[in-house]
Amino acid sequence: MPKLSEAVYLGRLPDVRMSFQLLGLHARKVDSNWTYPSHEHSMYEIHWMMDGQMNMVVNGQSYSQSVGDLLFIRPGMTHSCTGAGPQGFTYFSVHFSIHDTSFCRELNRCKDIYYPADSDLAIGLSSSLSTLYDLATEHLLSSLSSSKQMKVHAAVFELLGSLVGQLSQKASVTLSRKETIAHQIAEHIEDSVRYIHLHGEIQESERTWIQDIAKSLNISPSQVNRIFRQIYGIAPRKFLSETLLNEAQRLLKQTDLNIDHIAMMLGYKTNAHFSRQFKRWTGIAPSEFRSHSQQATAADHPDD
Repeated sequence: MPKLSEAVYLGRLPDVRMSFQLLGLHARKVDSNWTYPSHEHSMYEIHWMMDGQMNMVVNGQSYSQSVGDLLFIRPGMTHSCTGAGPQGFTYFSVHFSIHDTSFCRELNRCKDIYYPADSDLAIGLSSSLSTLYDLATEHLLSSLSSSKQMKVHAAVFELLGSLVGQLSQKASVTLSRKETIAHQIAEHIEDSVRYIHLHGEIQESERTWIQDIAKSLNISPSQVNRIFRQIYGIAPRKFLSETLLNEAQRLLKQTDLNIDHIAMMLGYKTNAHFSRQFKRWTGIAPSEFRSHSQQATAADHPDD
């Protein structure tokens, strides 16, 4: 019998499946009397000062921004801004939302909001922010070509990668044992979603996978539920549902796959079951969600 050849991995990377939206990216020059009222939103915001001085109040705390200073505002934070000098100011703002639990976990680990121009974070993000600013000013004059739109995507990924990298370094705090266990449980759940996505079937019942997680961590199933609730504020089952929802939204937004196919990929035996569950999660059917997403995209790019 012929001997089968052997293959050895020299390297391997995890699958890349990330759903994000870049919204409200704009550069603006305003006079010294310009103000923006107090508001909040469900997106992350990077607010970069390019010229002049301004004051931003975030959750009741006042921050004075000068050239190169950066504010990182997380979802739900109330904020407002006013000028702080006689000449007005210029700023660049990036709003984004992202459906990736591990990524958001890193974004939220460090609680700092203000980063001066000479901070590692402001320096680390300046290159990709400058690229996005140049592309934004170009887009104001004419629509971007396909290649320029890809440059926007590349700059965004570079920005997000630098942001998480810098925040992770800054948040070099020792996790408690419970936090470590909760993060390991989250990783197991995310692995389960990857299995479902690859094989198109639920790997096992909720009770079984909780037992398997408990066994791998050498704790009881009740401890899995209790510790996860204490750290994340929700049950593991709810976390699994949210992770599945994020993947469903990504597939509906970013692919042309029909809904039957998406339902199968997410482990549902029928489209009807998936549609009922999706409507329970979001209040609308998958077809409505896709239609609304397409309309929003068209509105954001009227000249494309």
